[in-house]
Amino acid sequence: MLDAQLNFKQQVEHVSTKASAVRASLSRLVPNVGGLKQSRRKLLSLVVTSALTYGISIWADALEVQETRSKVASIYRLSALRVTSTFRTVSEEATCVIAAMLPVQVLAEESTFYQRRKTSTSSPEELRTEEWQNSVQ
Repeated sequence: MLDAQLNFKQQVEHVSTKASAVRASLSRLVPNVGGLKQSRRKLLSLVVTSALTYGISIWADALEVQETRSKVASIYRLSALRVTSTFRTVSEEATCVIAAMLPVQVLAEESTFYQRRKTSTSSPEELRTEEWQNSVQ
């Protein structure tokens, strides 16, 4: 939900609360040890990622503030931990590498593709490929 009455910080809190509820519901479906393969766990984590990144192109600037970044990153990290079946002591960067997931800050930067698409003369496919290559780097 994007609401014109909310500021960016409130939008992030709303999205974080919603994604946290989705993550908790999905984590109850599959045990952390055993159960589904990593590829199927990653598919379930895409639901959490979608909930987190809904409207991120609008409020991505709010991630520059440490408080909002940590709120979003903690939920994303817990989702990545569930994909890899690792302990909570593993760092966010290591978990994202093992799970083959881009960090949430990179996803936010990638969302600027839609803003650049309006002003660029390149085709959407070229812009999307360029953004993906920048994200992987």
